[in-house]
Amino acid sequence: MSHRFSPLIAALGLAAALPAAADSTLEYIVTEAPATAGKPQPVLIKDGRVMVKGAGGDSKLDVLYTRDDESLFIIDHRKHSFMTLDQQQLARFGRQAEALQPLLQGFGEQLGKLPPEQRAKWEQMLGGNVSLDQIAEAAKPAESASVVRTGTARNVGGIDCEQMNLFQGKSKTGDFCLADPKRLNLSGDDYATLRSLLNFSEKLAGTTQGLAGQFGIKLPNIRVQELSGVPVEMREFSNRGQSSMTLNRIVTSAVAADLMRIPDGYRSEPLTPLQ
Repeated sequence: MSHRFSPLIAALGLAAALPAAADSTLEYIVTEAPATAGKPQPVLIKDGRVMVKGAGGDSKLDVLYTRDDESLFIIDHRKHSFMTLDQQQLARFGRQAEALQPLLQGFGEQLGKLPPEQRAKWEQMLGGNVSLDQIAEAAKPAESASVVRTGTARNVGGIDCEQMNLFQGKSKTGDFCLADPKRLNLSGDDYATLRSLLNFSEKLAGTTQGLAGQFGIKLPNIRVQELSGVPVEMREFSNRGQSSMTLNRIVTSAVAADLMRIPDGYRSEPLTPLQ
């Protein structure tokens, strides 16, 4: 879930006349298709940092973003380790993707032509976790992604919002509903921090979507800076069903500083584009 909705978890646009200072906790409920039970997804904001607890529904995985240096840390509590993604890493991934893309595209096209028995052998060699259909589909030219402002007013959990539709080419792939941040009592600083995370997420999607697409990972490159608001509901539609993130509650009380950092003793590990 996290890699699909990450460009939308952040707030969209900069607003004026927000409360001057306060920490914020946005709790979303994440539902993965075809599951029915939702999982809590807390998003903590404090002093220019965002901590996503239990990223993607994994209680042992956190994501920390710092606004000042635009760095993102993937914290793995199972391994007591963390991986760092910053502007330098983004540039490196972009160079790698540019160099490997022609090779991987040709590889994907050839896989799409394999007879069933050979396809089964390849999928077994890949551990059964990567579908050859996904790789072959990703080898095709990517359709453009777009956001369509509908003007439709909705109410999600008692919060008024405006619906936006997501399209990949002519196909609707999802939607999200944006609320005025003043309705959520977010401080101006917390809102700016969320905006910074959004910008970083867009850079990540634009840099790595071609390479990641060869392995069935969809990172839509969507520019939504002109939109203003906080997402209170995000839905993705696929052949597996509908996945969603829905804002359950927001708390504007102090967040403990210890929650907004990498735990002591955790070791740094290298991050590769395919992790």
